[in-house]
Amino acid sequence: MTERKINRGSEIRTKGKSMGRERSGVSADPSDRPSPQAGGLKAAYSVEGVRGAQDGLSLSTKSAEGSPAALAERSLTLRAALFLTGRIVLMLAGIAVMGLGIDIVVKADLGNSPISATPNVLSIGFTMVSFGTFMLGWQCFLVLVQIALLRREFRLVDLWQIPISVFFGVCIDAFMALLGPAAPTSYVASWLWLIGGMVVLALGIVMTVVSGTVMNCGEAVVQAVVRKTGARFGTVKVGFDLACAALACLCAFLFVGHLAGVREGTFVCAAFTGVIVNAYMGLYGKLRDAARRRRKGTERPSADEPQGAPATEEA
Repeated sequence: MTERKINRGSEIRTKGKSMGRERSGVSADPSDRPSPQAGGLKAAYSVEGVRGAQDGLSLSTKSAEGSPAALAERSLTLRAALFLTGRIVLMLAGIAVMGLGIDIVVKADLGNSPISATPNVLSIGFTMVSFGTFMLGWQCFLVLVQIALLRREFRLVDLWQIPISVFFGVCIDAFMALLGPAAPTSYVASWLWLIGGMVVLALGIVMTVVSGTVMNCGEAVVQAVVRKTGARFGTVKVGFDLACAALACLCAFLFVGHLAGVREGTFVCAAFTGVIVNAYMGLYGKLRDAARRRRKGTERPSADEPQGAPATEEA
């Protein structure tokens, strides 16, 4: 009996110690204890998890780049770039057409166009300075007029008018050389040349306005007045041309001594170039509205096409 009690007590103590170890987190069996490499295995598993997350992120990024939304955004960016390029090309073409129109008016020998009459008169009065130099100075003066009119509304991008003025002068010289000795042989032919030059000049003006980019200095001044007053572009153009013609007459009397470089054709250009511009703008508006209606008509579904998918009955 005594031995059984002693064995029973030792068993109870042994079970108590094992239960204490289990509660404290220490295993009674040495084989159940964590090995010293357990932390390294956990670290390795964590590194592999990070690498897997990075690989998944890169795959998701690649899939996002090839997603329909990303492709659509790239398509829109490309279309915007092409649209801006087309507008710039239209503006440069309009400047070149304006140069051709001015050369035709000069060839008519009935007086220069109003926008270039003042520089032409100054080049006659001061022969040591070229017509192109006076033209560039005149364009810079018109930029200052725009700044005075628009003030804070003047955009820095409009300073591109100055290099455009250089391109304008180059076009004038190039087309003048291209026309060469061609000239009207009678007074009636001179008027026909003048009318043709006005039509070409007005077309170039409309091209620069429609492009919506940087315009030539003369048209930019007119546009600034339109923004401040709300008047029609062609109407303001007529007033601006008349003012330029009057200034050219004043410069002729002051620096030449007589009316040089300004004739009846100068005032005809001043009075009717804006009218031709209004006619062009009206035609452009009709063509634009017709194109919009055609585009809306193609986007609408036809009457024969179903408006929606038929509803399916549930089984």
